Amino acid sequence: GLDALAEALKSNASLTKLVAASNSLGPHGLDALAEALKSNTSLTALHVRWNDLGPHGLDALAEALKSNKSLTELYVSDNSLGPHGLDALAEALKSNTSLTALHVRDNNLGPYGLDALAEALKSN
Repeated sequence: GLDALAEALKSNASLTKLVAASNSLGPHGLDALAEALKSNTSLTALHVRWNDLGPHGLDALAEALKSNKSLTELYVSDNSLGPHGLDALAEALKSNTSLTALHVRDNNLGPYGLDALAEALKSN
C-alpha cells in the first residue's frame, strides 16, 4: 500500500511526480508519505486529490514541507478540508519557499478558509 511506497520514496532519487488521487486515504493516509518527504529530494509534484483527507489530513504533510525543498506542485483539491484545513499548510509555507503551485479547489473552505494561507503568503 501507500506505506510501502512511502518507504521506497525515502531512498528513491528518480521519481519526480506521484499521483495518488482517488484512493480513499482518509485523515491519516498521508502520514507515512509525509515522513518520506522529509528525506526525499526528487519528488517535485504530488497529487492527492479526492482522498477524503478531512480537516486534519494535511497536518503531517505540512510538517514535512517545513524541511522538504524539492516539492514544487501540490494538488489537494476535493478533500473536504473545511475552513481550517489549510491552517497547518499555511504555517509551513511561511518557511517553505520551493512550493510554487498549490491547488485547493472544492474543499468547502468557506469565506475564511483561505485567510491563513493568504497571511502566510505575505512572508513566503
